[in-house]
Amino acid sequence: MKRSRMTLAVVYTMSLLLAACTGQTDGNKAAPAANGTAVPTKTQEKKPEEFKGEITVWRAYKDVDELFMKKYPNVKVVNTTPSDAEDKFVTALASGTGAPDVMHLHEAHYWKVKATDGLENFLDAPYSALQYRNDFVKAAWEMSMSLDGKRLYGIPFQLTPYVMFYRADIFEENGFPSDPAEVGKLVADPEKFFDMAQKLRSRGHYFFRRTSEVTDIASPHLGYFDKEMNFARNTDAFAKAIDYAKRAAQLDLIYEKTKEETDRAVNNGGLVTYFGGTSRISSFLPGGTLSQNQGKWRVTTLPFGQTPGLVYGTFLIPSQSKNKELAWEYIKFAAMSEEAQKVYMNFAEISPYLPHRNLPTAKEYGEPAIGGQKLLQLGFSIQDRIPYQSNVPLDAKAKEIWSKSLAEALTKNQDSRAVLKAIMDETEKAVAVDKAKLKQAAGK
Repeated sequence: MKRSRMTLAVVYTMSLLLAACTGQTDGNKAAPAANGTAVPTKTQEKKPEEFKGEITVWRAYKDVDELFMKKYPNVKVVNTTPSDAEDKFVTALASGTGAPDVMHLHEAHYWKVKATDGLENFLDAPYSALQYRNDFVKAAWEMSMSLDGKRLYGIPFQLTPYVMFYRADIFEENGFPSDPAEVGKLVADPEKFFDMAQKLRSRGHYFFRRTSEVTDIASPHLGYFDKEMNFARNTDAFAKAIDYAKRAAQLDLIYEKTKEETDRAVNNGGLVTYFGGTSRISSFLPGGTLSQNQGKWRVTTLPFGQTPGLVYGTFLIPSQSKNKELAWEYIKFAAMSEEAQKVYMNFAEISPYLPHRNLPTAKEYGEPAIGGQKLLQLGFSIQDRIPYQSNVPLDAKAKEIWSKSLAEALTKNQDSRAVLKAIMDETEKAVAVDKAKLKQAAGK
């Protein structure tokens, strides 16, 4: 019964999106693509105390809200995010009422709105955001565009790299490098990685928490479809990722247990690696669930040479907002101010706003839990290599097929190329009608 409800919810969401794609409101006309060479000079701004009023923000950091209100003393920020805020936001866009003034969406939800109208295009006046384009990591900026590539719907504030936490002391005790740069170079080579992993496994250590984790870290995270909405995963890179997962299973490198059991294995050295975003450092800090080996962990790039992003966040303004000027001021503060960046740094959330890399805190801070390593600097170095991820409103169906078929393929040890071809065929058939409507709406 739960499965049926989930399926109906996806169908309902898609119907809202596709219905919204058929027209374009006067207040949200398409602007020229943001791929020109001329970037305007940054505009003059009012003083903070000159702004007055109230805005509603969903899914924001309350510490950032407080800092904003301190700087803008005559503005009140109401942060009353409802449950299922993302789906409520999609519904509000479709109905024309009920949306907040500012919405923060992660990559897991932005695809739901990138093909719709009802959002402000930040390339248009009065925002004129093209002036900020060169201040952001390219992938983050492009992922905030509309499906047709002509409108900028979001201002990104978060592009967190996917990294490998590892027990430096155990690596060193067993004759392997412990320095992050050296370890990153070693694990990027599949053969060297599996050689090391096999030796450590013979001494009682594991590397992965589930089989699908191997395909996650070994694949380029390009989304399910490219910019032209062609299936993007029937490639050598994804075939290799499946092969690596099968090999890891054959070598017994996977400790697939409950969360409590895997956390215990991380703490007692049974699991010598942990894969997640840089913000996962919170679990390794004193009081965290993985905090029993302070100073013994380090962080480096992923095995197999991929550099995907794991968390992406962007701020949007719905056209129905009655406080667009204040909402825009809030977004500039939350995405580009030094005050807000210091809040994100506390969580090791890596900002795609390039000037933040020059802040003293970003350059100098070393985290004691990982031996004083400069985690933010590592994150910045990876961020420049994160590929563009083309999430589209077809992803819900594609993800369901991908997860089901991949799990079956790994269990039955099926040929990787044949599996990808079968997944592609099933996916294309499942999304054919919706894809045709989306392509027509996007002018593709």
